[in-house]
Amino acid sequence: MEKSSYRTWTEKLRPMALPAEFQKAYEEWEGEGSLINVNELKGILSRYDLRTEKLETLCRYLEEIWESREVSEYVKFICWTQCDRRYEYFIDGNVDFNLSGIGDAGKAINFFICLSCMRQSEKDLIRRKIPSELYEKIPYRMLDGQIEKYSRTGELKVDDMPWSLNFYSHSIYLFDRFLFVPCRYDGIYDFYRKDDEVVGVTAQKLAVDNMGQVINDEESASDSTEKNGYYYGGFEPERKIKFITQYNEDAENVSGNRLSPCGYITEKIVVLEKRKWNKILTKDDWMIGFHIPEGEGYTPEHVRISMKLAMDFFRTYYPEIDFKGFWSASWLYDGRLSMLLSEDSNIVRVQRQFFNYSGGWNGEMAYIELFGDLSLKLDEVPMETTLQRRVSVFLKGGGRLCETGMVYFPEELDKSFEEMIYITSQDLDAEEKLFERNGWKELVYETGN
Repeated sequence: MEKSSYRTWTEKLRPMALPAEFQKAYEEWEGEGSLINVNELKGILSRYDLRTEKLETLCRYLEEIWESREVSEYVKFICWTQCDRRYEYFIDGNVDFNLSGIGDAGKAINFFICLSCMRQSEKDLIRRKIPSELYEKIPYRMLDGQIEKYSRTGELKVDDMPWSLNFYSHSIYLFDRFLFVPCRYDGIYDFYRKDDEVVGVTAQKLAVDNMGQVINDEESASDSTEKNGYYYGGFEPERKIKFITQYNEDAENVSGNRLSPCGYITEKIVVLEKRKWNKILTKDDWMIGFHIPEGEGYTPEHVRISMKLAMDFFRTYYPEIDFKGFWSASWLYDGRLSMLLSEDSNIVRVQRQFFNYSGGWNGEMAYIELFGDLSLKLDEVPMETTLQRRVSVFLKGGGRLCETGMVYFPEELDKSFEEMIYITSQDLDAEEKLFERNGWKELVYETGN
C-alpha cells in the first residue's frame, strides 16, 4: 500500500491526541479497517427518531470524509487499531481522534470511528464463533445515549473515548449482572500465591500518607477536590509522607511493604522466598475488567455468578490471552464505608470478597455517585438514604473517602462467597485501629442514622 509518512499524514490532518505507539502501528498498517458508508449510517440510525436535518448533517459529514483519501484512510486506520489489533494497541487515558486540520466534519471523527468499529469488530466475533446474542445489543448501551444527546443538543462529542470504544468494538460483555472487558493491569504492586494464601507487596518505592494511601502527585495537585471551602472526601492538597515503601529482589527472595487487602499499605515488610511463592500478577498482565452498572443485584452471589460466566467465556473465545484474574476500581471498595454501614450490607459483603488496594485516587467518585454533583455544598446534598446522611456528616467532620482498586483471582471462584477470601480477622482488627488513629471512629459515632 502506498502511503504518506506518519509525520506528514498527522501534520496535515492534525489529530487532537493520538497515543505515541500509533506511529509503530501506522508502519504495520496495510489499509485494513472500515469506514461506514451513508447507507450503513442510515441503517444503524434507523432505530432512532432523528430529525431530518440532523441526519442530513451526519450524512454530509460522512460524504466529506469519503471524499478525502487521507481522512477516510485515517478513520480506517484507527478502526483497525481498535478492532483487528485492539489487544496490541489497547488505549487508555487522554485520547481524541478528532481532526483539527479539516472542517466541521473533523469534530465528528470520533463518532464515525465508533460506528465503523461496530461493523469491523463483528468480523472477528464471527471468526471466533461467538454467539451473536452475547454482543449484538452491546454497542447500543452507548449509542442510545449518544444519539439522544445529539438529537437534543446537536453535540457529537464522544465522552471518554477509550471507555466508549469498549462498547462500539464489541469488547465488553454483560454476564448476569455485571460488565466485563479485557484490560491491562497497571498496578504498582505485585501479587504472590502460596497454596491458598495471596500476598500483595509494593513493587517500587512509594510515598504513603497516614491513611495508608499512595500519595499520587496528580491527584494531590487537583484543584477540583476543593469546592466552596470544603474538601469533599478528596485528599488534602499537600499530604504529609508517613513512610516510604521498600522493594528489594534478589535470586532467592522478594521483599516489600505488605498490602492490607482491606485497601491500604502497611508499614510491615514481608520477605517472600521465590521457591515457595509464585508471582501471579504484575504490571501489564491481562485482567478481566469488572464494571458495575446501576441497578439492583449488587450481591456477593451475583458477583460470583457473573465472574464465573465471564471467565469461562474469555477462556473459551480468547484463548490467546492469558487472563490472570479480575480487576476493578470503585468508590464501593473503600473500606471506610464499612464504618458507615452494617456488616451485612451488600457493599461491605462484596468488598470483603476482594483483595482491595490503594491506587492513590481521591474521593470525588464517591461524592458524585452519592450526591450527583461535585459543585453541591455539603449542606445542599440530597439526604434521602442512610448512607448519604452518614457520609455527609463524616465528610463535614473532616473524614476522607477514596476510590479503591481491587483484584480477584480465578482460584477463588469455587470458594464460598459467604466468607471473606483474602481478608482475615487480623486484617479487620488492624483496619479498625487505623480508623481510630485517624479519628474516624469518633466521626462515625456522630453520624447517627
